[in-house]
Amino acid sequence: MQNWKRIVYTIAAIQIGTGISIIGVVAFIPLFLTSELGVTDPGEAAFWAGLISGVTPFFVAIAAPFWSMQADRRGPRFALSMILFILGVVIALMYFTRSPVELLILRMIQGMSGGFLAVGMSLVMNVTPKKQLTWAMGVFQASMVMGVMFGPLVGGMIADTMGYRMPFVIFCALSFFCLAAVRLMVPKQIGQEQARGRESFVKQLSYFMKNPVVRLMVMLQFLCNCGMTGIGPILPLYIKEMMGGDAMAVATIVGTIIFIAGATSVTSSLNVSRLARRVSMPRILIIASLVTGVNFILQYLMPEVWTLGFMRGLTGFSLGMIMPLANTILASVVPAEKRTMVVGFSTSFALMGNVAGPMASGAIAMQWGYGMVFWSTAFCFFLAACVIYRERKII
Repeated sequence: MQNWKRIVYTIAAIQIGTGISIIGVVAFIPLFLTSELGVTDPGEAAFWAGLISGVTPFFVAIAAPFWSMQADRRGPRFALSMILFILGVVIALMYFTRSPVELLILRMIQGMSGGFLAVGMSLVMNVTPKKQLTWAMGVFQASMVMGVMFGPLVGGMIADTMGYRMPFVIFCALSFFCLAAVRLMVPKQIGQEQARGRESFVKQLSYFMKNPVVRLMVMLQFLCNCGMTGIGPILPLYIKEMMGGDAMAVATIVGTIIFIAGATSVTSSLNVSRLARRVSMPRILIIASLVTGVNFILQYLMPEVWTLGFMRGLTGFSLGMIMPLANTILASVVPAEKRTMVVGFSTSFALMGNVAGPMASGAIAMQWGYGMVFWSTAFCFFLAACVIYRERKII
């Protein structure tokens, strides 16, 4: 396909906008709960923040196979358009929330529209030549991380300067802008030539579960997602505690720290294909997982906010190598006609880590304090390294 790079860049750009719209609330949700929704106890705020953050990827995980099947049957452009339309409407309704329960329900509905990752990734896999797949996965991973980078930074700055409800207005507009970009820039026929018959859900799931490499890569992604997202709900509260009770512009500082970690992650994702030409992918995955675990422990040992931010940056660099390689290995062992289906299921299972991470960290923080969250996150990555080392021969 002559224009495959243009399609990769287009999907990556839309992924950035979508990521900003979804992740942008991370920097201020705990503060939104305490200042706007009447949650005064810090432990209760951490618990609600973890629940509200974790429930969205839970429903994304449930919905991802459905959207992948819609992309198979009706085309990726249709699926992406519906996802972004629902996303924009739900974010607009969040502006009017008056209680944690209302926000929780809307985040559930938002999760049901969260199939962009699976559909977009499968589209990129299908249009990219095999020799360029690691590069394309690096670009796509970088676009995901850039949404994580800019989302909290933008959301935090808007929340600190214009109030905690205004980010919902901005993110709603951005979602509809991404919808317009899909309609204008993604050709309708892309993906249609690979439409498959209507295989049963059980048959598709059976194919997915039989492949040992697919199972291994999904387990790795689950553990990494658990570790990466687990720290998010407690980070604003942890930083506020480090800075003292009268700290100012906490949301902006949180957004800046997340931005720094994202920038280093993007750098490594965009360059991991060069490293993979010299070092085997399993070895890179093992080393990156171990380094990430050590970095989370060092984050906890940092005495002030900006040294914590520095360590978050180093953590982002090691994290940026893991997902592109895992997705490259996943795509290389799956036939092209099965990729959309497999990516849908793998995304679904892997995103359960995004559910387990925030919910577990909120509960851990409430019971044992913020420090234990860093140690448990480090354990997730050490476990991931052990799993890859044990199964490295089948990769």
